[in-house]
Amino acid sequence: MSKNRTAVTILTLATLVLLSPLLLNQHAILGVDGYFQYNRIYEAAMQIRHGNFSFINLYSFQQAGRVVNSLYSPLITYLAGALLLLLGTWFKFQLVSNFLLYFTSGYLMYRAAQKLHLPKKLSISLGVIFLSSNAVYGFILGTTWRTVALGLLPMFVGPIIDLYKGEWTLTKMLKLGVMVGFFAQFQVLTIVLFLPFLVPFAVHGLWQTKYRVNSLLNLLAGALFAVILSLNALLPILEVYRGNTLISPVAMDLVDNASKILQPLYTGVESSSDIVLTVIVYAMIVGLILFWSQLKPFTKLFSITALVYVIIGTALFPWDLVQKAMPVLQSYLQMPRRISLAGTPFLIVATALVYYEAARDTESQSLKKGVMVTGLVLGVLSLSLCTQKVAHNVHFTTQETTSLADGLHTPKVNVHSKLTRISQLQPAFHTRDLSVLIAQVDRTTPDYVPVTHKIANRPAVYSQVYRQYTQKFSAQRQHFKYKVIHKGIQVSWTAKHAKMRELPVTAYKRTVLTLNGRRISATQIKHHWVGNISIQQKVGRNVLTIGYADSFITKLGDFMAEILWLVIAVLLILAKLPDWQRIRVKATQV
Repeated sequence: MSKNRTAVTILTLATLVLLSPLLLNQHAILGVDGYFQYNRIYEAAMQIRHGNFSFINLYSFQQAGRVVNSLYSPLITYLAGALLLLLGTWFKFQLVSNFLLYFTSGYLMYRAAQKLHLPKKLSISLGVIFLSSNAVYGFILGTTWRTVALGLLPMFVGPIIDLYKGEWTLTKMLKLGVMVGFFAQFQVLTIVLFLPFLVPFAVHGLWQTKYRVNSLLNLLAGALFAVILSLNALLPILEVYRGNTLISPVAMDLVDNASKILQPLYTGVESSSDIVLTVIVYAMIVGLILFWSQLKPFTKLFSITALVYVIIGTALFPWDLVQKAMPVLQSYLQMPRRISLAGTPFLIVATALVYYEAARDTESQSLKKGVMVTGLVLGVLSLSLCTQKVAHNVHFTTQETTSLADGLHTPKVNVHSKLTRISQLQPAFHTRDLSVLIAQVDRTTPDYVPVTHKIANRPAVYSQVYRQYTQKFSAQRQHFKYKVIHKGIQVSWTAKHAKMRELPVTAYKRTVLTLNGRRISATQIKHHWVGNISIQQKVGRNVLTIGYADSFITKLGDFMAEILWLVIAVLLILAKLPDWQRIRVKATQV
């Protein structure tokens, strides 16, 4: 990074400015997804600390035997858990994790702009715009996990160029496979939304190349490598969804959750920095109209593809019709703006490319200077507006009048806690006892819980599901004692009568339950519609052991992927060592 020292310095300062409300106030914020994500990270940290690795969650999510971490970026969550253990407190973790995300996203955007031969100063401005944009600011405001994945998207600009040029060598296709596999470690849904973006460039490249068969074989090898590297993220999903009916993520109205990027002024969004992207998207449209004849074919295709992505996620697309035809998208896509967000980094850099390329072609110094100044102004404006939003959220959560539910941006029915105000939660961020933050609040998130029948994709039904889950799981935990054992959980209680007892425990098809030393068969378990179960208790002390028997295929795929990632990590480290680089030079000279 030595040759990019200026960029590193400015992007570091920009990231610190964004984090300054947290730093100056020594105050943490969580937001809508905070407890879901922090429960996953806490689970990973405890599994690492105790060397007790399990397919089911042992230390979190009501200790109900749920499968969450295995379905949701397991490898990255373990890395986050290790970072939490290293730093020691949730507040330090929040600062460092946010810094890593925002600096990395800004730097990747800078590098993407450099690959497109944009000036360094303009590239830095684009990095600042991106790190404060709606694609990534959700992590600091609401701990939304998709923003971690979206922050990595600029790294695909290099492979996009290679695909377009038809440079489909085995090395480059395997590198693309590694990048896709790495991206899948963060969020499978986002990579599914992004991959179609590559198709137009791949079609053009295939048309251009003279060696189509070899190129296709290399692409196939890269795709296969990406799948193998993603097995640890894909196979658990396939296993749990096969044979179980799960509570899907909450159903949302697609039109209501479409992107508002085309509206010059609007309210109800997370950050006022969105207005900067509105300016950029209209600048893109105007630039394409004015300078179409001056643009290179790649710039045209790159810009149009980014623009199409952004527009599809808006209400201009007929989402009402799509929702009626495929209601399942209400739970699994939820927000069409996710498609717009996947196109956002490319929209930012493509807009700059359109105007700078037009300035070079027309040899207009005034246009070139105007692009540079505009990039700087938009960068400063975007960072300023986003930082003010962070400061506002900090202020809101310090007020004694802000309830716990309001501070977490969720209805009161979704929160089970003795605390009443969000400000009461702050000491838990600063203690070295990591369990305090998790234990003080039980935020209802019943995703991936097995149920007796499919839940209808209607908001009213989901409100009932959340309410029942709180009553049947969170509110019942006080009546039982919990103990984590090797790859399992022991739930114990004392009974006065021998009868069927309803428990705050869930059971999947491959869940293994043992009651008082005897294995329970599937016929001895009564499943309730919200996911909890009933079993026959005895008089006196009862001990239920919860375990999970994941399949051999899942174990094998997980092992293969993790070994490959370890090898790749070692090779990347070796490649940075001076002695290794000299060996590579000598090898190429032989």
